[in-house]
Amino acid sequence: MKLSKEQSEAVSRGEKVSIKVGDVDCILIREDLFEKIQHIRETEETYSAVIESLDDENPEQYLEYLNEK
Repeated sequence: MKLSKEQSEAVSRGEKVSIKVGDVDCILIREDLFEKIQHIRETEETYSAVIESLDDENPEQYLEYLNEK
């Protein structure tokens, strides 16, 4: 893939760059930023799953869980 100078500089600065792969619209970002986004998403999914699994009859569990973080 060949990027223009402007696109390459934008990626270097951590900005997203819109590209087209065939007929598919895509976003190009640096790998380190993608990894951070993945980590945040996984953390949010884990947190949501834990909250959903806690017993609503015992609200103290929420405080216990949050205090462990």
